[in-house]
Amino acid sequence: MCTVIHNSYIICGVLSLQVKVAEYAGFCAGVKRAIQIARDAASEGGKCYTLGPLVHNDAVVRYFEKKGIIPVDSLESIEPGRLIIRSHGVPPGVIQEAERRGFLIKDATCPLVKKVHTLAALLRGEGYAIVIFGDKKHAEVQGIAGWCENEASIIESLEEVFGLQVGSKVGFISQTTRDENQFYQVAAALLPGKTEVRVFNTICPATRNRQASARDLSRQVDLMLVVGDINSSNTATLTRECKFTGVKTFQIQNASDLKKEWFEGVTKVGITAGASTPDWIIKEVLDRMSEYDENAVKEQQIEETVNNEQSVPREESFAKMEAEMADFVTPNRGDIIKGTIIQVLDDEVMVDVGGKSEGIIPARELSVKDAGSAKDLVKVGDEIEVMVLKWDDDGTILLSKKKVDAQKYMDKLEEDYKEERTIQGVVTGSVKGGLLVDVGVVAFLPASHVDDGYVRNIEDFIGQTLNFKIIEFNRNKRRGSQVVVSRKQVVGEEKARLKEAFWQNIEEGQTRTGKIKRIVDYGAFIDLGGYEGLLHVSEIDHVRIEHPSDVLHEGEEIEVYILGLDREKERVSLSRKKLLKSPWEIVMEKYKPGDIVEGTVVRIAPFGAFVEIEAGVDGLVHISQLANRRVEKPEDVVSVQDKIKIKILSMDPEEKRISLSLKEAQEEAENKEVEEYLEQQDNE
Repeated sequence: MCTVIHNSYIICGVLSLQVKVAEYAGFCAGVKRAIQIARDAASEGGKCYTLGPLVHNDAVVRYFEKKGIIPVDSLESIEPGRLIIRSHGVPPGVIQEAERRGFLIKDATCPLVKKVHTLAALLRGEGYAIVIFGDKKHAEVQGIAGWCENEASIIESLEEVFGLQVGSKVGFISQTTRDENQFYQVAAALLPGKTEVRVFNTICPATRNRQASARDLSRQVDLMLVVGDINSSNTATLTRECKFTGVKTFQIQNASDLKKEWFEGVTKVGITAGASTPDWIIKEVLDRMSEYDENAVKEQQIEETVNNEQSVPREESFAKMEAEMADFVTPNRGDIIKGTIIQVLDDEVMVDVGGKSEGIIPARELSVKDAGSAKDLVKVGDEIEVMVLKWDDDGTILLSKKKVDAQKYMDKLEEDYKEERTIQGVVTGSVKGGLLVDVGVVAFLPASHVDDGYVRNIEDFIGQTLNFKIIEFNRNKRRGSQVVVSRKQVVGEEKARLKEAFWQNIEEGQTRTGKIKRIVDYGAFIDLGGYEGLLHVSEIDHVRIEHPSDVLHEGEEIEVYILGLDREKERVSLSRKKLLKSPWEIVMEKYKPGDIVEGTVVRIAPFGAFVEIEAGVDGLVHISQLANRRVEKPEDVVSVQDKIKIKILSMDPEEKRISLSLKEAQEEAENKEVEEYLEQQDNE
């Protein structure tokens, strides 16, 4: 009796024998694709050829032979017709020769292998000495070597690195079914003595998953069975991986290879299978193992399967598998399908979409947002929805995640538009007439809708996250933007709300912080958070100001005093001067009678000279205090704009009067000079 457990392994009651099947076993996506291409070719009728075995599984090859698909070793022995390039790929010269002979080519090369071909050709073109880690006799490796003009060095083990003679500039790639740990060991061994080594891990993620799954299962059982063709490289790798764990391991091609004595003393058996092993061969192995149960009825052996479905002979099992594969409906352009990411490079992502083929998402089709690498946006194992853009001639599907995301965003935006909701977006750039905004899709923001007033430089908004209203939405628009947004309405609504709150809370005598919005000749308009008030030029400072821009700057935040309110006319008068100390307050704090300070003669009168000691504050030097002699006219001693040292005689803050003396300041200066001279004489 066999039962599926957690969809990941199987337990059969066979003489108390537990059998678990690895989570990743059997056909990979590349093999499924090759078989689907062969199925399509067989359905067309007539003769069709594969250059070498379609996949490394004799049972699969023989099945397709009966369908009219014949494997051949060369093109010379056959008449031109339909030719399937097997999943392992071929050198470019083979394809060119086939086309020259008139063959109609159907390329079943695994998409991952084709990527290795492209990489090998690119490295060769850039002058790298290419080293391939793989089996020299394997068809995949021979094909890769052909794409770099057969100038590659092929190594099968770590030991071969040390006798390798290559240049100092090396490109290192791998057969897709090799062991990843060995690959990195070889890569490390290549580094010494090289000026540049470019390492590309071209091992298939499916291979990696199978190996990890096999190793994990090996540690849980007493015996491992690896099912796969004797010529299958990845099956051989699985066998080695299982043996490395120390568990007793046997590689078999089918159920007939099983030997009863293997199971003596064994209670737990693990089963894994190569990427080209059909499910029905795995099922046959399980059925054969059930024959070792002495209590099993012969008819039961045929009826029970791993899925509790009716067991059928091999040909019917293969036909059933074929029918299951047919359930994978070929997606058409524009279809939205689900897939799992199996490889992420900087410039593209590979997605397993089931059925025929892997799909490729170029980095530009991943997201509306710019990213330096696809690795910044997705990772292996992510399940995503993608749109089919087109099928390449080799069967690879070109996909777009961006277009699916855009459709979802458009659905949401259409709903927001109908409900007149406010949305959020990031301004990403400028174009003629306005700005571009990322709202999930790229929307257009007209310059006249950037704000509720004139904006001198709209590019100042680039990079900002803002709120918008959708003012135009048209999915079917072919020219121009399908989504047009406005910030003007949002700003207007916000200002109306703030204005109402402002008038409810504002009172005369308050101090508020505001932002200078614009400067005019007679003052500045200050945004108080909902309403603008006028700061007249006369209220900017205690001293006279020629122009407000001499003191203030647009965008600057300042504190202002609410000087007056006219609620009926909605006018607010502001003062900055009220919050500043007056020049007289500054002078009274800074100076005292007896201090000698420097000042500037600002005007002259018959009775003396007025000297400014601080901006806006001047004192009188009476004519009698200008010199220690009789002075007829102040002009005989000082002139306007002269800078002079004066002594403060007295200060009257109430009358705002300061008495100064030039005479006493000079006398003190002279006395100081005499004292300094005498001190100098004493020291000598």
